[in-house]
Amino acid sequence: ASAAVTGCHEHASISVMAAKDIDEQRETERAEWAARGAAWDRWADQQARLADRLNQPLIAGAGIAPGQHVLDLASGAGEPAISIAKAVGDSGSVTATDLVPEMLAGARRRAAGIGNMRFEIADMTALPFPDARFDRVTCRFGLMFPPEPVRALREALRVLKRGGRAAFMVWGPLADNTNFVVIDRVASRLLGRSFEERPISPLRLAETGIVERLMREAGFAAAEETELRFSPKVDAGLPFWRAAVDMMLGHIVDSLGTEKREAIDQAVKQEFAAYLRDGSYHLEMHARLAIGQKA
Repeated sequence: ASAAVTGCHEHASISVMAAKDIDEQRETERAEWAARGAAWDRWADQQARLADRLNQPLIAGAGIAPGQHVLDLASGAGEPAISIAKAVGDSGSVTATDLVPEMLAGARRRAAGIGNMRFEIADMTALPFPDARFDRVTCRFGLMFPPEPVRALREALRVLKRGGRAAFMVWGPLADNTNFVVIDRVASRLLGRSFEERPISPLRLAETGIVERLMREAGFAAAEETELRFSPKVDAGLPFWRAAVDMMLGHIVDSLGTEKREAIDQAVKQEFAAYLRDGSYHLEMHARLAIGQKA
């Protein structure tokens, strides 16, 4: 485990955890992601355009090129692994991984006919690959979830070839991500479930510079972090929030009955009304991209 490192979004921190706590947290994460897999697959095709907006800076930052062999961590329903497979071409390959098979099911479906992809169930803190196996390692919105992110970074470093590069994308602060702000408010009010109250949050590594510091602690010879900000506009007639609600909370909401589900949907719609101007919802997104290189 790493030495204690102060993290953020407002009150969260990354610190040494007892082995028992780590095991319990990891099992909780396995169960939750298994329950969320179907929702991620359900929305993956519709979310492809948004995914590509996030994929391209990661692919560019990682220096993805034809002929490379790439390991993608926490691939979920297939991104950025599928986009990377297209970038490396037939002479390269992508190994798409995730903690549970339920999350990779969408990636397998969407990758049908792509011949340079393979799939592996893998815990990013204990990768089942030999040393110096890959030219590049990528991870989009996955590093926040293992109890020991430095351990995951050390594993990424281990499987990289000398001179190889790793790219990790995480979410920025809560206040800079409209979808998280709205869903957090509604989940707190109607479900008693807030991101801030979770031991491991999707916003856990939001503090500026924290991933760069963790990469250096893990042993990367060079590391650099940049911010990515987007201001998407969505037509007022589109219930765009249903994808985010289903992917974040569907495994909870589905068991609550029709009346409660409709109440949550209406509450989210009402919260988003504050962002409605000139016939569009004006949203904000903030992600952070950290690039590290192996000596």
